[in-house]
Amino acid sequence: MKICPKCRRQGDDTQCSACNIVFAEYERRKQEQTGQVYRLISAGELEKAKELAQSLSNEFPDSKGDFILLISNINRDLNIAGKYLQAQELFNKGSYNEAISLLRNLKAFDPGLAEKILTLRRRAERNIGNSSKFEQAAALFEQKQYGAAKALLLQISGDSHSKDEAQKLLAAIEEIKAGLLREITDCFSRSLFNAARERLANLISIFPEAEQEQTALVILLERRKEISAKLTAAAQKAKEEKRFLEAKVLYAFLIWQDQELRATLRPQLEALGAAPMISLADCGHDELSAWNATGLQVTEEGFLKREPAGQSSKADVKIAPVLISLPSLPDVICAPMDIDGEAIQDFA
Repeated sequence: MKICPKCRRQGDDTQCSACNIVFAEYERRKQEQTGQVYRLISAGELEKAKELAQSLSNEFPDSKGDFILLISNINRDLNIAGKYLQAQELFNKGSYNEAISLLRNLKAFDPGLAEKILTLRRRAERNIGNSSKFEQAAALFEQKQYGAAKALLLQISGDSHSKDEAQKLLAAIEEIKAGLLREITDCFSRSLFNAARERLANLISIFPEAEQEQTALVILLERRKEISAKLTAAAQKAKEEKRFLEAKVLYAFLIWQDQELRATLRPQLEALGAAPMISLADCGHDELSAWNATGLQVTEEGFLKREPAGQSSKADVKIAPVLISLPSLPDVICAPMDIDGEAIQDFA
């Protein structure tokens, strides 16, 4: 014997004779309709879920208390959903603190609504943090602390207004960084390597990551500094050893390569004066015999002196230090000679 869940009369185990309901079918329909209520709640259709739950509380009186509790939860979620929409509007206006206050301690019965509330609250909290970081970054930007400002701006995430402003400020910082790099390149083009080193050091002090990004440039400038130091030392040594031509060439090359060395090396170059003049008098006796054969003589000063027809020329000719080397003549091929019966080319 079983009590009917609808009329509460005692009857057969499978069916109520008074209500004509099959107990198994009754339970199946109740579970199905209850599931439909929950599906409507999950879809956010709270009003429809409430209407259905109210009708089911009458249709299935044995579970009326369960449906009343369910309707109560739906009513609470309807209230929470209204607050969520208000918080959403505040969030869209940028009133993040007010949105957080409205969402605080809201616990929805619907898991989907609860997740939305949590997500919106976290976004509002993140955007408050973004606003604070952007304000700090903007202050650092005004103080020309671009590296520190960039580090803060890169921490700003999400879809807030601060994110858009951060992107604009980041673009301005990158343009400043590019401008500093252009200054370094300009110093290179004008052979101002000390200035290039100073500007590179300034770039790295502002943007520490530039040391890794510009590793090749750092190495190049250090290498040029070492080369200039070695060449300057070599020029000074050549001057001390009275190898004036070598010293003058080195000083002139250094000034040409690095314009910033002009102020210190130009006096050294000018002090050499005519000391590095090349003279024919520096040639050996054997090297001068060819000049004597042509009637030219080399004076003690290193000038050529012609004495045609026994008369001395009054004009000395100063010549440039050029070595003259005539092209060699090709060997003349003679007629073939017969050596041991073989025709062999012989060269005179």
